[in-house]
Amino acid sequence: MQWYKWCMGMVVLSFLAVSAHADFIVIENSSFESPHVDPNAFQALPFVDQWIEKDNDGELSTNTGVFPNPAAGGFGGHLANAEGEQVAFLGSEQGNSLEQDLTAVYESGYAYRLTVAVGMSSMFPPSELNSLELAFYYYDGNEPVNIGTKYLSASDLLLFELVDVSLTLPIVGTDHAWAGQPMGIAIRSIGPASGFWDLDNVRVEALLPVTLDVGNASFETPVVDPLMFPALPYVTEWTELDHDLEASSNTGVFPNPALDSPGHLLHAEGQQLAFLGSEEGNGFEQVLESVYQTGFSYQLTVGVGVSGLFPPSAENSLAVVLYYMDQNEPVDIAAQSVPAPDYTSDALRDVTVTLDPVGPNDLWTGQPVGVAIRAMGPASGFWDLDNVRVSELVSSLPAVENPSFESPAIDPNAYPVLPLVGQWTEIDQDGETSTNTGVFLNT
Repeated sequence: MQWYKWCMGMVVLSFLAVSAHADFIVIENSSFESPHVDPNAFQALPFVDQWIEKDNDGELSTNTGVFPNPAAGGFGGHLANAEGEQVAFLGSEQGNSLEQDLTAVYESGYAYRLTVAVGMSSMFPPSELNSLELAFYYYDGNEPVNIGTKYLSASDLLLFELVDVSLTLPIVGTDHAWAGQPMGIAIRSIGPASGFWDLDNVRVEALLPVTLDVGNASFETPVVDPLMFPALPYVTEWTELDHDLEASSNTGVFPNPALDSPGHLLHAEGQQLAFLGSEEGNGFEQVLESVYQTGFSYQLTVGVGVSGLFPPSAENSLAVVLYYMDQNEPVDIAAQSVPAPDYTSDALRDVTVTLDPVGPNDLWTGQPVGVAIRAMGPASGFWDLDNVRVSELVSSLPAVENPSFESPAIDPNAYPVLPLVGQWTEIDQDGETSTNTGVFLNT
């Protein structure tokens, strides 16, 4: 009877595990366990099941494949933090990549995060000229088009240890060309042939945005009466950084001209926008009431354009920044810089900066969220700004407490098993003696 109850318990737990993962975006062979490599026969196999392998060696395929992770303490360079028993290798030369077309589609209203565990060969590491690209893409006809990319170099990684690297897409809008399109992910080599990247545990997560309050987010105050003033040189609820502090000619608000009037800006929110002088040192800052929370990502998005009469020069750029306050000093955490030539005077385009998930030991954990828009370069013209949005990105999957049953911790010198499970409700016919539920050490 006890054996039957134990077996049924394993069946129930297996069902729960499958159900809990049913909401994950499915990636085939995500930890590169297939094809299986027999270490007694081969050190590696030069192909990867369920992935599109782009290999400069063509049929020889020496740049993509899988290999077994050597045992810890043994010969061959064990990789810490690996998932499963195998890892993929990718030659560092540009043109080599692993890609996969997923069954999931980009849904409006969600952000998406691609995470890959990345390391490098201890025997043949990539050179300092090499980098690795993570990408989301979609198909325009038969051509893959990148939506978002992230690059890292060998200097960002460790020998004998895999490190999680994440790329987060901006929230998908209904007007985005990829909305509703099948999702594609890619891991690509950039640079000369020199060595090998190690890859494992590829994950894609859908993130639900929670909008945080930003004071005067679309610069509607102070209200400008266009019959009296073309603009006003101040902005409520924002800290204005202005070289012309007394005259304040570098920061302020102005009304968006009527749709059929010269200078009208498309995609503006509300009736007014802000202007920002292009000279470095000018900017807008605001500390929100919300704080950075452990496990959450953050995105700051700003609608950006340039003045039609006085555009910034080609030497100018704009920085969109998330920061926190260290005593009285702002400390930047994440920033996205964009050049003036990329923007027009007739329509706003969104600029987004993303902060990777906040860790429990990060200095900004629990600190108020700071947002900044800063001019970079010489005095030359003006940026137009509008519709500042800050989103806290929350996993669409509900959190499960103690998911791998690590609590309570077992002292192997005292007990091989403990008859209780932390954070779970135990339904046990033995009541207080609880011999049917508990945790044990994997030996």
